[in-house]
Amino acid sequence: MMRRIDRNLVLLAALAALLAGCGSGPTARPSGALPAAEPGGGWRGRADVQEAIALLNRGSATDARRRLMSALRRDPADAIARDLLAQIDGDPQAMLGAQSYAYTLREGETLSTIAARALGNPMKFYILARYNNIAVPQDVHPGQEIRIPGHRPAPPPSEHRAQPQPLPPRTEPTRPAPAPAPAVAPAAPDPQSTFRWPARGRVINGYGSSGNEGINIAVPEGTPVKAAEEGTVAYAGSDVKGYGKL
Repeated sequence: MMRRIDRNLVLLAALAALLAGCGSGPTARPSGALPAAEPGGGWRGRADVQEAIALLNRGSATDARRRLMSALRRDPADAIARDLLAQIDGDPQAMLGAQSYAYTLREGETLSTIAARALGNPMKFYILARYNNIAVPQDVHPGQEIRIPGHRPAPPPSEHRAQPQPLPPRTEPTRPAPAPAPAVAPAAPDPQSTFRWPARGRVINGYGSSGNEGINIAVPEGTPVKAAEEGTVAYAGSDVKGYGKL
């Protein structure tokens, strides 16, 4: 499927995950339990999770499982790795429910963007693919019909309402023009508002337009991009389709 990129887009997203410590040395564990943590986790384990996401997008669940187990050996508390592993092993209907409705994908939409909007988490793209018997999540295309778990959202209220009839014009007595109101100084900025713009540029897509899950800012290639607020980096990459480079 052709992918069209005609401008530089900056998409901001923030994900949160708690990282626990690691074990020391081999220990006995019950059959089927996750292995104990290995020393040297951290970003090595995070790289395994990123590769697993890319493999799941390509439909390689077996290889993704190996990557996720490797990540969990380094950090058994990795919430993203555990969730992705559950999506590989779990029953889609049991996890998402039998009730669903039909939806036709539009231009720019992927299973990740649909999962973010309908399930509240873009990482649920793989269980959504299995729910629809889609072997390769990244191969979906505009015009393809899928099933979304849950009940169809209610349509927005109609904007076509009966307009009141205009009243006949009324003649008003001539009155002197009022004195101009005194100028009011602009309000001081709110000291609690600490979010910063990540880059100076033109906003080409606002939040919510055509299913957009963020804001898109056009800037020249190579422009530095800063974080909007302090936080913890939980994921960095471009394997979650439809979200650009996170």
